[in-house]
Amino acid sequence: MDACAINGFFSPTQRERYLSAVSGRRSVRTYLGDPGVEALSALSYTAARVALPGVRLALGDAQDAELYRHLPFVDPIRGTRKYAAVIVDDAVPNALIHAGVSGEAFVLEAAALGLGTCWVAAFKRGGVNVPLEEGEKIRAVIAFGIPGESGGSRKRKRLSEICSPDPTDWPLWAYNAAECVRVAPSAVNLQPWRLTYAGRTLSLSSARSGAGLDIGIALLHLSLGVGDKPHHIRWGEGREIAALIVEDGIK
Repeated sequence: MDACAINGFFSPTQRERYLSAVSGRRSVRTYLGDPGVEALSALSYTAARVALPGVRLALGDAQDAELYRHLPFVDPIRGTRKYAAVIVDDAVPNALIHAGVSGEAFVLEAAALGLGTCWVAAFKRGGVNVPLEEGEKIRAVIAFGIPGESGGSRKRKRLSEICSPDPTDWPLWAYNAAECVRVAPSAVNLQPWRLTYAGRTLSLSSARSGAGLDIGIALLHLSLGVGDKPHHIRWGEGREIAALIVEDGIK
């Protein structure tokens, strides 16, 4: 299968920075205000730097009532005008998965800057004041700002529920990668991914038909989780979305 565009895309410095932000990232729905000028400048650069093929991240401003849909039993997004629109050109192969990778890289950079974020799929298209090019669609927005709360608790499935065989028997690099995927955000916290290990390969599969933003988010966490182990990623077929393979000699 073809190699994945994520291979070699992020520098070692970026990878280390994003990995260090994974443990502190929380979905935040209440904010104290917009980020400062320096943070906004850094995130503007990040939005351009992390865009994989078929993806564009555009920063915008909107009042929360104009942008976010109210969902029953879900706290509203409030307190920040800032968002990043996750824009996808579906004509580009794997663009929706790429969008998950790129958007999550933006989220982790924001976390590294001490900001809160929240992936949001329930938004009002008319509230996004970002012009689109032909073939582009907005697949999600990412709210970001100064967190007014510590973030919600991260309720997650046990590793044994998303991994096969028992991950306690895996080498440390594979176990760490699986744990990094386990804490990744997903829509309604469904964690729609499965990991299998054999030899030097960790395979990422979808627990449901199709592969979208959630799988891209998991793919970035999978790659970050192996740390500095040399590896490459290839696309899979069917329910196997992608496989991460460490290089010879890595145990």
